[in-house]
Amino acid sequence: MLSPSTIATMIITVMVMIMAGNAMSGAVDEAEEESSAITICNQDDTEFTKQVLKFLETPAGGEKNDVKYVTLDSDDYTKELKDKDIKNVVIIPAGFSEKISNSEQATIKYVARMTSLSTMSNVSTGSTNAMNLINAAVKSAFYSSKVQSGALADKEVAMLESPVKVEETTVVADNSQSISPSLIIAATQMSNMFLPIMVFVLVLYSSQMILNAVATEKIDKTLETLLSAPVSRLSVLTAKMLAAGIVAGINAIVYMFGMNRMTSSVSNLTSSSVDNLDEVLKNLGLTLSVGDYVLVGVQMFLTILITLSISLVLGALAKDMKSTQSYILPVMVMAMIPYMLSMFVDITTLTPALKYAVYAIPFTHTFMATQNVMFGNTTLYWAGLAYQLVLLILCMGFAVRVFTSDKIFTMTLSFGKKKHKSAEE
Repeated sequence: MLSPSTIATMIITVMVMIMAGNAMSGAVDEAEEESSAITICNQDDTEFTKQVLKFLETPAGGEKNDVKYVTLDSDDYTKELKDKDIKNVVIIPAGFSEKISNSEQATIKYVARMTSLSTMSNVSTGSTNAMNLINAAVKSAFYSSKVQSGALADKEVAMLESPVKVEETTVVADNSQSISPSLIIAATQMSNMFLPIMVFVLVLYSSQMILNAVATEKIDKTLETLLSAPVSRLSVLTAKMLAAGIVAGINAIVYMFGMNRMTSSVSNLTSSSVDNLDEVLKNLGLTLSVGDYVLVGVQMFLTILITLSISLVLGALAKDMKSTQSYILPVMVMAMIPYMLSMFVDITTLTPALKYAVYAIPFTHTFMATQNVMFGNTTLYWAGLAYQLVLLILCMGFAVRVFTSDKIFTMTLSFGKKKHKSAEE
């Protein structure tokens, strides 16, 4: 049972997991670095806010923060973040110092741009860090200004418990809404898992189905009888791929229904904590229209066809049923890498070498389809679709060539036997 192919499967699977782990670790490190970098827009511009920002840059007993200052020309945050090429900004509005001097809770604004729904790409707690640091800075500056006046009044002591509150705005593509990015992630996390899981199940199920069907008929010699019947081989090939595609699609619908029911209660809990959450997500473009579903469905359909054509050739290589388990490994690896990465990291932010290596896997573009449509990455979507079409033509052409020739009966991978035979000679 512990054959070389089994060992190879285990080794390759571990290597894939290590690679995915390294990519996720890099995403976490990048998010931690970004959380220490703070972009400030000081619209109050008073001596008190200057004191606050001075403490913010070099807090007492703490590490120096990377503080960058920008000027926003308007309240169109979508345009401003895009023009300034920044991911987020903390806005200290006019009247901030006046609120503090009146011992009232002041407000800061935190505007963040989301480019992905993946888990690791949104671990940065920018608003929380900004509020904590500015709270500490306000307390320090306030104490300094009051140190000569003696004891603090009761109202001032109460204010210092929480001197600052934050109003969050999230920007997605060309839309913005007054909602925290963390709430959006919580609301969409479960539904965002649907497509990756569905694609993964579809790829593995359909590939295993067509591979086993061809391999079984070849090993049992029934394939010779079938192909000698007065029916064109192309018709037989089409029927096999169509049957496998239909069954895989039915399974996807069943799994989707089951998972939707399982996660609906979790989504309802999140929705109940935010008023009009469905409307907010719709205004941000984070819901799919009928046209969007069509675009995602087209890439999913191409993925199934590519999977079936590759699996058909792999099934023709099998010499026994045991070997079919190892022949499915290439398809499994091609599905596992983008599956794991798309759920946890934003693939577009990976290092160029790793990013384009992942893009070379045709299934990657289907795993990214939903986010590409939601976040307006139309160039990436259509480039991926064109790549899948070219690859499908090549794979289908090769599969048809194999199936319509005698290679369907003679193709095999038996390097060990050939080596053994040469040694005997």
